[in-house]
Amino acid sequence: MTATASPPDAGGAAVGEGYSGQEMALVEHLDELRQRLFKAAVAIVLGFSVGFVFRNQVLELLRTPYCQLPPELRAGELGLDQGRCTLVFMDVLGGFFLSLKAAAMVAVVLAAPAVCYQIWRFVTPGLRPVEKRYALPFVVLSQLLFAGGAVFSYFLIPRALHFLLGFAGPGVVSLMDANRYLTFVLQTMIAFGIAFEFPLVLMILSLMGVVSSAGMRRYRRQALFGTFVAAAIITPTQDPLTMSFMAAPLVIFYEGSILFARVVERRRGAEAVAAS
Repeated sequence: MTATASPPDAGGAAVGEGYSGQEMALVEHLDELRQRLFKAAVAIVLGFSVGFVFRNQVLELLRTPYCQLPPELRAGELGLDQGRCTLVFMDVLGGFFLSLKAAAMVAVVLAAPAVCYQIWRFVTPGLRPVEKRYALPFVVLSQLLFAGGAVFSYFLIPRALHFLLGFAGPGVVSLMDANRYLTFVLQTMIAFGIAFEFPLVLMILSLMGVVSSAGMRRYRRQALFGTFVAAAIITPTQDPLTMSFMAAPLVIFYEGSILFARVVERRRGAEAVAAS
């Protein structure tokens, strides 16, 4: 008596093969993610190394806004800085951590394009052609806007310092701690950099059709009020002067986003007419 072979379970084989393919695809994605993260980490380490070598120059650049203050707001009247615009630190490791902060700042600036490029290469295969067309310009624009916000804040920091330190009144000078001062400068620059990404978000939403130029005009008052509220929250010092300096370009960006949305809507209308 011969045993008859049972017919192969086509459905089970298909399921098994599909599951194996999904496993392989997942492993390949994880491997690619690991390679991208490794390359991004290498870029950060290299940027940090460069920053540590040039930490003195970086600290001198970040110290400039404080040095632009009049001597009566610094320790000049006490004869402590001897005309050198001196910052101080209060603990043994203060100088070491100060150098690390300066090097980390350089690492972020130098490594940001490489990190964004690795992110771009990782997500590109999953994007549609129209998304690929817009993604890279928006990545570049986000870098430029963040850098523009940081540079804009750098030239406003002296005014903010003059405003804040002047509250003490005559006869009181600032013996500025270097680490706290550097933290204030970096927080302000990062806050302005993030705030300058605001128009990019509106542009993306307008391209997706989520917001329209008419809607943005309709809610202009609420948006402007929200802009000042957000500026008050994001600003590290929450003083009115720095808040106003941050809110002013955001208002301009909002109006520019309305114009951008109108251009997008007109182009869509023209394409719809041409297609019909």
